[in-house]
Amino acid sequence: MPLLNIVPPEKAEGKVKDAYSIFEKMGMPVPLPLQMISVSPEILAIQMKVMMNYFKHPTLTLPLLAHIRLLVATGENYPFCMNFNRELLRGFVGLTDEQIDAAIKDPKSAALQEKDRELLAYVVKVVADPALSDKKDIERLRELGWSDGDIFDAVNHGIGMVTAGMAFKIFKMGE
Repeated sequence: MPLLNIVPPEKAEGKVKDAYSIFEKMGMPVPLPLQMISVSPEILAIQMKVMMNYFKHPTLTLPLLAHIRLLVATGENYPFCMNFNRELLRGFVGLTDEQIDAAIKDPKSAALQEKDRELLAYVVKVVADPALSDKKDIERLRELGWSDGDIFDAVNHGIGMVTAGMAFKIFKMGE
């Protein structure tokens, strides 16, 4: 049983209802991590703005972002987002379980373009251990056409999974 009194979709009002409506319009259930944030409507509104920024990102694609979330969530043992993003990759991207499992074992084998695989591998590596980041990594990503903003945005997206996973565990959302 969650430790926080979250706002379920059927009782949402104001900013919480606005945030939830994005998922309802897509015919998707409101993800439990977002329901967790409903206890703080202002933070939820900010989180939704950040999420929409990623949905509309000019270079970070849905498949790349879903891979980032899945692989970081796997490293953090965050089952909700592991399952959610696996389903997203299967349903919206059309990947098989074998392709997804291969990416989990080795990010450079993900069913993505080379430049996306390289960025994915970098994000997974540095989110797991920030000390592993070095100048050669950044130079390689730039050579592949990634801007510094793209690199930052991808890493920030991965870090967001760590934060969400930690809060999910702290407040016993999966129990």
